[in-house]
Amino acid sequence: MKSSKLSIRRITALPFFAIGTLCAGLVGPAMIVWSNQPNELASVDTKATQHAEKVFPLVTPETKLHRRPVAVVAMGSGRAVVANRRSGTLSFVDTDSLQVESEYQLGGHPTDVVRSGQSLLVTEQEGRLTAIEVKDGEPRLQWQVAMPNEPARVRVTSDGEWCSVCSTWARRVTFVSLPKAIGQSPEVLANVELPFSPREQLLLPEQARLLVADAFGPRVAVIRLDDFQVESIREIPGNNIRGLTLGLGGENVYVTHELINEIAPPRSSEIIWGSMVSDATREISIQSIIDPTASLMSDSRFIAVGNNTRGAGDPNEALMRHDGRLLVTIGGLGQLGVVEPDGVGVTRIPTGKRPVAIAKISADRYLVANEMSDTLTRIDFHSDASVVWKQPKVSGESSQGETPYSEPESYAEQEYSASEYEEESYRTEDYDTSDYELDGDDGESEDAGYESESYRASDDPEAEPVLPVRKIASYQIGPDASDRVDALFATATTMNLGVAPELEPADRGEALFFDASLSRGGWYSCHSCHTDGHTSGSLADTLSDGGEGAPKRVLSLRGVGQTGPWAWIGDKSEIDEQVKQTLRLTMQGRRLNDRDVSDLVAFLKSIPPPPAAATSGSEADRLIIEKGRHLFETLDCVACHSGHVFTSEATYDVGLDDERGTKEFNPPSLRGVGHLNGLFHDLRASSLEQVVGEIRHQLPRDLSDEEQLQLIRYLRSL
Repeated sequence: MKSSKLSIRRITALPFFAIGTLCAGLVGPAMIVWSNQPNELASVDTKATQHAEKVFPLVTPETKLHRRPVAVVAMGSGRAVVANRRSGTLSFVDTDSLQVESEYQLGGHPTDVVRSGQSLLVTEQEGRLTAIEVKDGEPRLQWQVAMPNEPARVRVTSDGEWCSVCSTWARRVTFVSLPKAIGQSPEVLANVELPFSPREQLLLPEQARLLVADAFGPRVAVIRLDDFQVESIREIPGNNIRGLTLGLGGENVYVTHELINEIAPPRSSEIIWGSMVSDATREISIQSIIDPTASLMSDSRFIAVGNNTRGAGDPNEALMRHDGRLLVTIGGLGQLGVVEPDGVGVTRIPTGKRPVAIAKISADRYLVANEMSDTLTRIDFHSDASVVWKQPKVSGESSQGETPYSEPESYAEQEYSASEYEEESYRTEDYDTSDYELDGDDGESEDAGYESESYRASDDPEAEPVLPVRKIASYQIGPDASDRVDALFATATTMNLGVAPELEPADRGEALFFDASLSRGGWYSCHSCHTDGHTSGSLADTLSDGGEGAPKRVLSLRGVGQTGPWAWIGDKSEIDEQVKQTLRLTMQGRRLNDRDVSDLVAFLKSIPPPPAAATSGSEADRLIIEKGRHLFETLDCVACHSGHVFTSEATYDVGLDDERGTKEFNPPSLRGVGHLNGLFHDLRASSLEQVVGEIRHQLPRDLSDEEQLQLIRYLRSL
């Protein structure tokens, strides 16, 4: 492979923000961390803040924290570092003994961590890129650079020359040159603006390109690295792109995502066979990526991670093994999927709740970060069959210590017939009632027993947090294992990252929000459509408007607790009524009791409104926004979009109707409307410019070009 050292042309950075003060306080146990406002800092200084090797505060082992690990990186032989989003800490873990060696308070809330030599680069939700030197086993702060609003992912070249940071709400990718010597400062090379919210990214050093994926929708951008220009923006059929990884030989890229089928309503058959929502990985050739005129689909392959009647809700980060097997973290079900080299057949290994990240420790050892259970799962691949406890297999069940292997041939037919699956806990008649006061355990998630062993169970408020423990199990991988032909096995060992305080209702609700067992067959969670509490931007037929055949845009849940009534037709005066209907009609999976519903509602109410797409800048810009506000009021836009939430309790006929003839709709809130790439219930408009300039939605008179710009600028400031 060629060196990743690329010819870099420095570009003057866009206005840049100064650094906030490093905070050493611990996060309160009941606090769910959200980024809800832009980082509005006064200075435009482009220089980094240097620190004289400041030591981070040490967290004592007995400190009770909700950690929420979101990223993990190997630090040489036998050591890894975990970034904990909610507690704002870094955990240093011995990967051999699976013990937490030490934990340090970072000061902000990390969203990602990568290694660059003997240093770490950490993105923090508060809007920082932080460089940390690991010296004598201890992390020391080197420097910090401010980043645009909510940096989500950082990637660094193999030679450590520069890194790239994706900032989701700011819609920017920032390139930063990294210092090579003590006393040098990092330098911002360029800020690249995108027409979507970026998250995942993948460096293609051979092609001198950076691949950047939409955090919510289907878009993928290709950025040239010689001049930092956007070469192309294309789409794949899908949403929730959460993994980008190179294949063997560097000829293909693998993209994990979901695909919402707008014409498939939530009938039991459409759900259980993955027709309504598909969970997949797409193999795309690099040749089609670097050719701006090529279709990404022309030379691609759809790999079903969920197949037959077994969903794989919320596929997240993925890595390619040296033998061509693809490892995919299945966030909604708490599993690691091992996809066979031919793309047919997936072996599932249980992990903890919501695995979101995976790191390669060695050729056959991987570490998985499980966000919702504050655990790590070490996966060791080997050929020693003696560690697998075998017993006779029963149709429809898996043997102790063995994960079912699924493919659309005899293996899957023997182990998972559709009739047996529905008879167990997914009977259609169970959902003909709106009664949620059910005490049964039907449809429990696969790790329910594991949770009660190691963590505070959500149904046992008297339980005390326990000390870190380990759970070990071994599994057969692939179809050849039963014949002992080139058999591969895996041993999974799961450990706690530390003790935790009692879960609050919103904490339990957060876990439910990301739990795909709430859907029939485990194909999707609430997050699958309402990505990270926002929206995938897709159309979906959820039956929430009284029938099927009229798919509608998935609404953002940011600030949803303040925007009643709920649903497009505004027929739910209480948010818990909407939640119960969604569980009964749209999800049709594991049944929840009243307390579970209340917990889920508590989480939804904790989600803050979205930040403004573009905050006010100069005095001239503020004047334009003020003129736009005046237009908004005098044109009577406030008749529907009123108050500080920019909606109202009524339904209105505004000249739009759906496929079922519905003409009256409840107006969605306009907060954060500038972040949307599709508008109205049917996505008939792709931008605010189209709403105001072409469709002229509910405008009583023609607007001049200047007035249109003023009104649009005001809307983007909401």
